[in-house]
Amino acid sequence: MRINKEETVVFFKQNIKSIVLAFFCSVVVIGIGLYYFNYNKTEDYNNISFSNHKSDRIDNEEKNDDKQDEKIFVDVKGAVKNPGVFETTKDKRIKDLIDVAGGLLDDADTSTLNLSQKVKDQMVIYVLKHGEKPKQMSEIGTTSSSSGEVININTANKEQLMKISGVGKTKAEAIIEHREKNGDFKKKEDITKVRGIGKATFEKIKDKIEV
Repeated sequence: MRINKEETVVFFKQNIKSIVLAFFCSVVVIGIGLYYFNYNKTEDYNNISFSNHKSDRIDNEEKNDDKQDEKIFVDVKGAVKNPGVFETTKDKRIKDLIDVAGGLLDDADTSTLNLSQKVKDQMVIYVLKHGEKPKQMSEIGTTSSSSGEVININTANKEQLMKISGVGKTKAEAIIEHREKNGDFKKKEDITKVRGIGKATFEKIKDKIEV
């Protein structure tokens, strides 16, 4: 079939609008295709960024685990089978250290100890014998000075806290409750955050307590 040049020109003149419209539609379709192609690539990059954040979170968790595994030393004394200084970690409890020390003797009295309390570096765990009074030994979490006994408000039990002038049973229980909910006191002044203990009480007892 021979194509007549004049007929071709006439055809284009008669259908110019349709040809232009078809060309324009083709351009739009190609543009939309490129847009979605680039959009999918952006989503891929976002996924890579998400993976990096996840990796950072894992690194932070590993750092926290390292802190828990930090070595500390605890002195276990009194009515245990093998008293001594033991190397351990901060996630251990008083009960764990007593077990490390061979366990309790038959005449051991743990009524003054909080066996679930976490240990800390340079801590002294003293297990009483039945009939032994706390004032007869260097108590857990306490030290002595020339001005009298100084109580560690982070480790002392209720009976030891009640030895602080002006601190009775109710306030001693409030100190322990605050400690269990909020963690150790960072400084002596933090004891004023305990219910029932204000600045006036703190001024009276500040020389008798430590952290």
